Amino acid sequence: MIDLVVKHHLSGRIRFKVAALINFPDIEEWIKQSLLAIQGIRDVRINQAAASIVVHYDSQLLHVETLEARLSQLDFTQADQTEIEHQYTRGDIAMNIIGTLSTALLPNKWGALTTATLVAPTLFEGINEIKEKRISVEVLDAIAVGLSVWRGDYKTAMVTQSLISLGEYMEQKTCRNSDQLLAELMHPQQSVVWRVDESGKSQVSSDDLKADDIIELAPGDAIPVDGVVISGVALINQSALTGENVPIRREVDAIVYSGTSVYEGTIKVRVEKVGSEATTAKIAQLIYDSLSEKSETQQVTQDMADRRVKITLGVGAAVFALTQDINRVASVFLVDYSCALKLSTPVTFKSIMYRAAQNGILLKGGSAIEKIVKVDTCVFDKTGTLTYGDMEVTDVVPFNQNNDARDLLAIAASVEEHSNHPLSQSVLNAAKHNKLPHIEHGEVEYVIAHGLKSTLNGHCLVMGSRHFLEIHENVDFTPFEAQIRELEEIGRHLVFISHQGKLIGMLGLRDHLREDVEKTLNKLRHLGIKELVMISGDRAYKAQTLANELKLDRVYAEATPESKASIIEQLKQAGKTVMFIGDGVNDAPALTAADVGIAMCKGTELARQAADVVLLKDKLYGVAEARQLAQIAMSMINSNIKAAEYINSGIMLAAALGMLSPAMSALLHNGTTLAILARSAALKNA
Repeated sequence: MIDLVVKHHLSGRIRFKVAALINFPDIEEWIKQSLLAIQGIRDVRINQAAASIVVHYDSQLLHVETLEARLSQLDFTQADQTEIEHQYTRGDIAMNIIGTLSTALLPNKWGALTTATLVAPTLFEGINEIKEKRISVEVLDAIAVGLSVWRGDYKTAMVTQSLISLGEYMEQKTCRNSDQLLAELMHPQQSVVWRVDESGKSQVSSDDLKADDIIELAPGDAIPVDGVVISGVALINQSALTGENVPIRREVDAIVYSGTSVYEGTIKVRVEKVGSEATTAKIAQLIYDSLSEKSETQQVTQDMADRRVKITLGVGAAVFALTQDINRVASVFLVDYSCALKLSTPVTFKSIMYRAAQNGILLKGGSAIEKIVKVDTCVFDKTGTLTYGDMEVTDVVPFNQNNDARDLLAIAASVEEHSNHPLSQSVLNAAKHNKLPHIEHGEVEYVIAHGLKSTLNGHCLVMGSRHFLEIHENVDFTPFEAQIRELEEIGRHLVFISHQGKLIGMLGLRDHLREDVEKTLNKLRHLGIKELVMISGDRAYKAQTLANELKLDRVYAEATPESKASIIEQLKQAGKTVMFIGDGVNDAPALTAADVGIAMCKGTELARQAADVVLLKDKLYGVAEARQLAQIAMSMINSNIKAAEYINSGIMLAAALGMLSPAMSALLHNGTTLAILARSAALKNA
């Protein structure tokens, strides 16, 4: 717990005094992203020297007491240290403008005093960089301003200082606005959960949950609250909290946290904290990673910018050696490539991420954008991806004379109601449509990626895929091969049911090909994808028929959950750069194995966590849009690099030839940088 004092409070804005902040240097970015993870916080500003944290928040979504409690719980000892530059404010700009006016209107000695006071931070920053043995743009600025002061040209020094501060403020403001917009988009969307009360179970929005509600969670479910397990045992994926991918066992009286998900097992949880009060580590980590992670391109442009600083110093030294003109040297030193090179890349990434989110696509950082551009092979899981997940029950086939079709469907629906899987919802819908009764059965066990197990009349009841029943449960399918083949040949997805180790029936479900499948596949080919592949659990004949219809290049039929990741690895070993698109619990390993993983809108939380890209709308065309937006981003970055190189080289040449004063050189350079940043920022609205 940290001590904090409220120094000033207006509705929607509060300023805290946090004395401990002074003892932990360079953690401003960590605090900012941690607080932005709280739903309702709009902006965070931190002044470490003053031990001050200013928070702008939505008073309709967030209570001050909750905000204070969350801030006091931050553990500064666990913070990531990130060295950041001075954050310029409008006050800095105003002071510099006043200083510029004073040099023009007051006697020279008073102009010297105000100039020395206002340019001191720039000079000290440059000196510190030299002490750290770094040659950076701060060194160039310090030399340029220092030369003007040394020559007694205080007016030029202050004009230059004002332009530097204005340029820095506008650059930082552009980055802050991008961060704020993305933070708002990354907050968790509501999910549907099962709430249990005296009247039974009902599906409700996670936004409607209150403390002491009881919810039931099954494999693949996101945990939307902080709570305590009151019954059942489950393996919980806590990688978003701890970074550890091995699921953790949680049983009665154990605490579970918002942002984690159920990997295996079914549990009932009593809600303790909801909304902004709940743990939001997943969102904090997502925001922090997406906004602070340096992609390969950012690192390249950073290195390029650092090299250009040395070139500028070399040109300045050459100009002085040839001309002995300090004025020209100052003009040259005020031209640097680094600002435009360093800042335009992250601003471009953030702008395209914002634009993508507006179109229903969540891109997790610049590295995801980079990787999408390099992809040459797209692999689609069939069910829930190329087809809709909400299937329709068309056939109910009993194999046992003791049960008719209505009995079989009622048994299936009574067990399937314990699962949130799309197939289960289809079976439930069919039972409701036929007004079938609930059949009493035992506890339900969800066998991840395979099916459900329960008991009926004291004997084992198993439902799921043929692979599950035949290989894992040793159920004999031989007597019913003809009936099974008949449904497979007309494209049915089959769910099998066994009782006491014998097959008692099957359900045939029809899935619907998405309307935008052909449009998506054609667009991907147009955007440079060389190979389109489908993975399906269907028999070879059925899978190949669909592949031929969609003109796919390759199909993997009869794929098991375990084989998907190995298929991806085989393609990568063959030299392919692979993008995998899936939606289920069993797709998480394949999403992780692929160079780029895309999770469908209705995918499980495990799939969404494992993916590099999440489609926020239930449209497959988002895959093609993600590719197109990534290409736009990389094209913009490359053109910005060329523009920065050519324009700044021209300005530097003019400065070296004595055609520009230091003030004009600073004006043109900063104007160029802002124009390039504005071009990148405009992408979000294109």
